[in-house]
Amino acid sequence: MHLALPRRSALLAALMVAGTLAATAITPPATAAPPKPLGPEVVRTDQPPTGNSVTFRYEAPEGVESVHLYGDWFYSRPESVTCNDCGDGRHPSEWRPGDIAATPWQILPMERGDDGVWSITVPLPSGSFRYAFTHDCTNVLATGCTLHDDPANPWQLPPPYPGAPGAVRSTVFVPESKRFPTYDTDYQAPAKPHRAGTLEARRYPSPLSTNPAGVHDLVVYLPHGYDPDRATPYPTLYLSHGSGDHSTAWTMQGVAHHILENAIRDGAAQPMVIVSTDFNGLPGGNTGYVNELRNNVIPFVEQNYNVSARADDRAFGGFSAGGSRAYTLMYDHTSLFGYHAAWSAGGPSASQAQIDRMKDVAGGIMIGTGLQDRLGNIAENSQRNAVALQAAGVDVDHFNVPGVHTWHVWRPLLNHYLRELAFRATTTDLEVATEPVGRSHHVRLTAVATVDPVTTSITAPSGKVDFYAGDRHLGSAPVRNGVARFHKPVDGDLLDEPVVARYRGDDLFDESQSVPSGAL
Repeated sequence: MHLALPRRSALLAALMVAGTLAATAITPPATAAPPKPLGPEVVRTDQPPTGNSVTFRYEAPEGVESVHLYGDWFYSRPESVTCNDCGDGRHPSEWRPGDIAATPWQILPMERGDDGVWSITVPLPSGSFRYAFTHDCTNVLATGCTLHDDPANPWQLPPPYPGAPGAVRSTVFVPESKRFPTYDTDYQAPAKPHRAGTLEARRYPSPLSTNPAGVHDLVVYLPHGYDPDRATPYPTLYLSHGSGDHSTAWTMQGVAHHILENAIRDGAAQPMVIVSTDFNGLPGGNTGYVNELRNNVIPFVEQNYNVSARADDRAFGGFSAGGSRAYTLMYDHTSLFGYHAAWSAGGPSASQAQIDRMKDVAGGIMIGTGLQDRLGNIAENSQRNAVALQAAGVDVDHFNVPGVHTWHVWRPLLNHYLRELAFRATTTDLEVATEPVGRSHHVRLTAVATVDPVTTSITAPSGKVDFYAGDRHLGSAPVRNGVARFHKPVDGDLLDEPVVARYRGDDLFDESQSVPSGAL
């Protein structure tokens, strides 16, 4: 039995049904969420142990059954590293304060999603990291497995020639978490585009080169705002890689350009040109490399870029096998550069003639290593050599950091070199005059100190100069346009001691002092 609705109720019901149907008809269909981008994504977690993680997403070719992530982020306690590739080698999820980046690297399994994309999330401390992917690899160390770059995050410069060494070419930078601080690596962060310089892969004529024959490769970094017509030429930093790398190493893995850009941003370094060299395919070992620098590399750079031709405006640095080459330059070809740095290299003992040459270096010398570098007892031999040179009277900046034979050591060593030594040396000259003050025993002392940078620079030293008579501090004066002027009545007896001007240094320039003026 059906009950009839009143006419008005029936009309309202019909309108409601029609409205519902109409609303249903005009509602657009739900859209699927856009696919997540491939490549690495740094995610702030504010969770222990590091406060940040990186999600890697990778699309493997059809038919690949398993994909692993391969990267330099395994960690050990410093005291557990008793030999090369020894240590706890813990997963980054087990990172603890005080850990050092360890070797060897290991692979981590990735998972394939419903979209066919492989992914993994890894908690990471702050710093720059290299990584690659493996396909159907069963060896935990990726031994015998092909390493694949991340096509969503390739390095901007291709390998310089077919078969060039160095297989891991994708990198990611992780900032430091404020809640879970790990390492102070902000100096490695990529610069903002408006402050970034440029990288150029260059090929130059080289009669010495056997691979490629007759030509060789460089990577040149030009600082932001590089002016090919600047009246004051730029200083040049020449860098050498180690075994298994080539000309792209110092910018791809070492992020040397980012380290410099951050030092310039902080007012701790002046703009300079960086030349990353390649010792592969050069016969003659260390001596052959030196000949290549002198006869081919340096002339090519100085002819094609607005850089100074003065040796005091050149700096050199190299690690491992490149550190061995740095010692050859430092010991036997000292005058080719004004600044020298040898990193993660034991170094031979120096002869007296070599020591005498190093005492005359206009700029400075740095020797450093990773304190747990057991590869051929490098840590021990590097420190022994630095101490021996210092004892022989050579002014050596001896600076070491925790770590083994990895880029996690060479990046902070370069940062120290740029901020504390390279192109920072000064000289201070002093002119002194006195005149009597009435019939008193006092005299009016006029001392003019001139502070000059050893390296050609568009910036003059600033800060203050302190004036001493023996151990007695007479007073200070500000440095203006490289000159500090000091006028003061002093007790004439004080000037029986030699007067010395001591420049304190500033953000860009190191301290120096004058030769004692002699009794007046």
